[in-house]
Amino acid sequence: MSDQEIIERVQRNVDSPTISTDTGLAAARQIGDLAETEKVEWAIAGGIAMYLYGSPRLTKDVDIIASGNVSLKEDAPLTFGGSNYTVEVGKYKVAVDWIVRNDGYARYYQKALAEAVSFPNGFQLISPEWLLILKMFAGRQKDYDDAVFLLKEKGLVDRPKVKANIVGVAGEDAWLATMANFRRLCNLADGRTDEPGKYFIED
Repeated sequence: MSDQEIIERVQRNVDSPTISTDTGLAAARQIGDLAETEKVEWAIAGGIAMYLYGSPRLTKDVDIIASGNVSLKEDAPLTFGGSNYTVEVGKYKVAVDWIVRNDGYARYYQKALAEAVSFPNGFQLISPEWLLILKMFAGRQKDYDDAVFLLKEKGLVDRPKVKANIVGVAGEDAWLATMANFRRLCNLADGRTDEPGKYFIED
């Protein structure tokens, strides 16, 4: 990577910095309050949910799954359903991906929302099993890394429930299509894999 490419990469990160968990939760609370007045169900997902379950991974935005949009000015529509909003928290402008899936995964998101964990302070948080499932469907490397983290956390993910959730939404065929990937992630989490390391190629 050239010096100019390094400068451009770093500048992109400076222009789009990570947010603290407090700031992210404040943004979620603010938009969540609006959602509740408009009878829209919502639950925290994404990087903030990962942090709340113990992950050290930083995030630049707030991901929330919801039953419908809210009456904020939309910055941009999300290609898979929902809207991107900006919420001001003190001196910070926080990007919120308000996810209302309208594609083939919509049923999974609706069920994940229905089974979110409610906290006394009014927050709703996607369960670890559903967070794992949605991470598997997202399919990016960082999502797989997050899935492995969740599976490594002792007692956090009820592994049989992952299967039950998928079967409950879309039947045995959906589980069969997902099973190999899920087993691979479990093996990675448990240290039972012959895959080469991420950062080198074996001779």
